[in-house]
Amino acid sequence: MRLTLLSILFGLALSGCTGPAKATDLSANDGSAGRKIYVAKCAKCHKFYDPAKYSDEDWAKWMGKMSKKAKLKPEQEQMLSRYIDDTLRTPHKLDREKSGSTR
Repeated sequence: MRLTLLSILFGLALSGCTGPAKATDLSANDGSAGRKIYVAKCAKCHKFYDPAKYSDEDWAKWMGKMSKKAKLKPEQEQMLSRYIDDTLRTPHKLDREKSGSTR
């Protein structure tokens, strides 16, 4: 059976309709789910701030505050936090450590 472009696109669209991952199922899908939460929830109300420009303490404070405002479930907050730490904070923190800068 030959797949048409329409059936392929339909299948891809449906694959994004799965429910949220459980906190115990955090894996490679975590980054994708975390990014979706980041785009859908954070950008809904304000511009994207550079998380690497905040200290760990300040960022943790803002994450807690904004997670409540966005009404994130604990597993969503965990996925979002892991996504931000792995993709937006950690690379910049490593660069700052190499250059000797603390901020």
